Amino acid sequence: MSERTVLVSGAAGFIGRAVTARLALSGAEVVVALRRARAVPGAARAVDAGDLATPAPALVNAMRGVGAVVHAAGLAHRTGVDPAALAAANVTAARRVAEAAVARGVPRLVLVSSAAVFGKRRDEMFDEISAPRPDDAYAASKLEGEAAVRAAVAGSATRLVIVRPCAVIGPGCAGNIPRLVRLIRRGLPLPFGAISNARSFIAVNDLALLIERAVSAENPPDCVIGAHPEPVSTTGLIRALGRGLGRRVTLLPFPPSWLGAAARMAGQGESWRSFAGSFHADVALARDSLGFSASTPVPTALEATASALR
Repeated sequence: MSERTVLVSGAAGFIGRAVTARLALSGAEVVVALRRARAVPGAARAVDAGDLATPAPALVNAMRGVGAVVHAAGLAHRTGVDPAALAAANVTAARRVAEAAVARGVPRLVLVSSAAVFGKRRDEMFDEISAPRPDDAYAASKLEGEAAVRAAVAGSATRLVIVRPCAVIGPGCAGNIPRLVRLIRRGLPLPFGAISNARSFIAVNDLALLIERAVSAENPPDCVIGAHPEPVSTTGLIRALGRGLGRRVTLLPFPPSWLGAAARMAGQGESWRSFAGSFHADVALARDSLGFSASTPVPTALEATASALR
């Protein structure tokens, strides 16, 4: 093992696979931690991670001598998840991985968290020093996981970098994007033409580059937001998805207040907040401290995401 060896947990996931490929491209030897055997492009070798809430000895031993650990494992944002499962995956597992990294003297730990800790909607731009406002169980578990990892590395030689990406997009992403694609496929006019907002996203390959910079930078920030500097409106998002599907989308200018009231009556008020509200990140810190700026335009990434679902 050497400083150019990086262990990636969650390497089979949407973000983890992109991170593994990016690190390998940069010349690192990438060890991937998996719950079950599978091929991961860019991996030099794999170890049996077991349940990260109770890390397998093979995983702990594999950390000996590595230059960095990227913890990209966790339970993704989706509805109907048991809060206990979120706590186990996003808090306990993160803490156990951090404890193992500290015990093995790993110099750098990069924790992939989420900008969801800032909430679903903010009327003002936000940055790394903005107050967290988690407003669902997923976001709360990610913020609690950050605190648990900070406590685990406190006073040790392991330097922690927390990466908080905004919504991560690209072929294979989960969440609201595939649901919107299914809606657009129906070919019906959509009542969202009057929504005026600005939401930040980041393409998964750009996020992987940001994480690689967090691994390799001599003096990285303790916490950094990942997003493209140009946000997109919900109407722009829908039109980009339509282009990716090869469909023209008709957007009708229904008043957002009406749509919001209907969403709340249907028990979808929280979803409406993230759909129609603004969530615009200031990414100056990533640019100034890591020399990073996301290069994939959000509409381009959205088109590619939809095209993969055709």
